[in-house]
Amino acid sequence: MIKVKVLGGREYVIDASNTLKVKDVLKKLGLKIEEYVVTKSGEVITEEDIVEDGDELILYPVVSGG
Repeated sequence: MIKVKVLGGREYVIDASNTLKVKDVLKKLGLKIEEYVVTKSGEVITEEDIVEDGDELILYPVVSGG
């Protein structure tokens, strides 16, 4: 299982019976990759990085404006 925490409160658990890329995890959750910065073990990762059973991701919403 992969734990996904969105900064601001929401938490999800995804079945990780097979290898997934970050973009696959967000797609399963109905989230858009361009709206979040994703970290694993304190490091920023890309949508193409692999996540595995036991990983925990933290999603930081991208804030824009001026």
